[in-house]
Amino acid sequence: MGEISQYLQQAHSLDRDTFVANNAEPFLVRQKENETVDPRNEYRSTLKLRIDTERKEVRIEPRPPWPTDLVIPLAKTDRNSFSAKVLVGRTETNDIVIPHLTVSKHHAFFSDDPDAKRSTVTDTGSTNGTKLNGQRIEAKKARYLTDGDQIAFGDILFTFYTPGGFYDLLRSLSALR
Repeated sequence: MGEISQYLQQAHSLDRDTFVANNAEPFLVRQKENETVDPRNEYRSTLKLRIDTERKEVRIEPRPPWPTDLVIPLAKTDRNSFSAKVLVGRTETNDIVIPHLTVSKHHAFFSDDPDAKRSTVTDTGSTNGTKLNGQRIEAKKARYLTDGDQIAFGDILFTFYTPGGFYDLLRSLSALR
């Protein structure tokens, strides 16, 4: 776990293949809440839309992350006994702990589909649900993930990136900043 700024340094000094080899797991990025937003400016920013032809969805692109935004690798820990699952929830027995009232004790899990070479997210039947790009997903049904997908566990929102997609994001940020 770290901040965007730490990964920006890596992406600036490494080529894509080396970065991916050093960071083999997918990532979740948690953007910090901007508590100083002036409500009068709420509609003054430009929104980017993306059309996902595979899912037949149109969605709003997330804003680029700030250097202080939190980065969580989707890595297994020794806190749970499910070898092929990265558990997300409120209690310390999860690989990714989100201490928030809208997150269930064992809220959801990530796994890899080796045949499709893609990651999935599955809601465990949580009280407040898991949303993928703003749409609540059906419990116990795995959903494939792509770079830039917005995943909400209860009220807590993250953006998903594969290692290569995260590198591409970081390189685009370093060009801007």
